[in-house]
Amino acid sequence: MARGQEVAPLTLLLTVLIAAPLTVLLLLAVAGNKQPASAAAPTPRRDGRRLPLPPSPRGFPLLGHLHLLGALPHRSLASLARAHGPVLLLRLGRVPTVVVSSAAAAEEVMRARDLAFASRPRSAMAERLLYGRDVAFAPYGEYWRQARRVCVVHLLSARRVGSFSFCRVREQEATVLAARVAARASAGAGGAAVDLSELLTEYANAVVSRAAFGDESARGLFDEFDSGRRQRKVITDFQKLIGTVPVGELLPWLGWVDAITGLERKIRRTFEALDGLLEKVIDDHRRRPRGGGGDGDGRDFVDVLLDVHKNDKEHGIQLETNEIKAIILINH
Repeated sequence: MARGQEVAPLTLLLTVLIAAPLTVLLLLAVAGNKQPASAAAPTPRRDGRRLPLPPSPRGFPLLGHLHLLGALPHRSLASLARAHGPVLLLRLGRVPTVVVSSAAAAEEVMRARDLAFASRPRSAMAERLLYGRDVAFAPYGEYWRQARRVCVVHLLSARRVGSFSFCRVREQEATVLAARVAARASAGAGGAAVDLSELLTEYANAVVSRAAFGDESARGLFDEFDSGRRQRKVITDFQKLIGTVPVGELLPWLGWVDAITGLERKIRRTFEALDGLLEKVIDDHRRRPRGGGGDGDGRDFVDVLLDVHKNDKEHGIQLETNEIKAIILINH
């Protein structure tokens, strides 16, 4: 009897904590659904300073249109475009998002008005994993222009990509890939089919790692079995996380879900491991002598960025250690 009296208040408390917010959401949703679909688009004011928004389907308060995306967002977006037109407004939680679904509208955005749409929205994941100083997610401005110039001119120029050292890396890793495919095919019965997904991913990571870190650093990081396996897992986790949108970024009032699901812990663990890896690579490059020269001198990305840090200060950008780390990661 006493035990039942102890459990009853706990059950009642849990019921109130769960049912009360759901009831409020339901009432808000009913009230919101009474509005017409065009209610999200404000009419232009007479002074002309406020323009109408694109058409928008009905959504739920707080959640917005997240429930409309479903398991196959590309199909859901295509269906919404057929119903509401090639340009529509969705609210993904607190994030307003304009979806463009026709070639003419895409050309308008990316060519005719590219400067207006050149900037990037803030990404909490990119800020945490890329030091807030990368190229791909940085907002449009002076830093982005100069960092992009460093990538285009110094890292990814046609001469450097076609240089002997890059060609040598690609040829060597392609030979290793072919040998692995042959070994797996011969191990199977009767010339069994070989799944290339994992092998091609390993090939791409090996080429990019050797180009970014150099042969010596890449061997030190990835050749030893246990250490190499850990480092590869860290890079794989980073690649998955950078495309992940935390629940708290869309729905701040549900930010605690990221902690419960382990996402916060994984982000922190991955960043610390990556930061330690990159710090080691940069320190190794600073200690060893580097030969100066043109694009075909065999220098890797870290060598080039350290040279830019030392010699290229007149263009309005100062590449410190965090900027070098972020650029290496986004080019990985």
